[in-house]
Amino acid sequence: MKHRNRMIAAIAGLLFPALVCAETLKTNNPELVVKRVYCVDYNIGGVLVNKGGQPFRGSFSVAVKDEEGDVVGRNKMRLRVGAENGARFSFHYINTLDCRKQKFEFQVE
Repeated sequence: MKHRNRMIAAIAGLLFPALVCAETLKTNNPELVVKRVYCVDYNIGGVLVNKGGQPFRGSFSVAVKDEEGDVVGRNKMRLRVGAENGARFSFHYINTLDCRKQKFEFQVE
């Protein structure tokens, strides 16, 4: 059974070249974090989680950096997240072709 699960995971990795990040990524506001980050081709998405007691309404942005730390893509959107809740997001047509080597920086305003 273990061998079968490994084989399925390997095949899925080849068929769906996306990055799924299980870790929590910080923003510039300690009450707002990003979870379940994924990227496919030119798209990136995930969940913005509001750990605070007040709703968030504002701008949410991402900067995509390559392995040398240079910004290779940016995008921004308006987003609302209720208190102690999460909201899904996705940015389209942003330079995320090499997901495994790139880093993502998220900010809120």
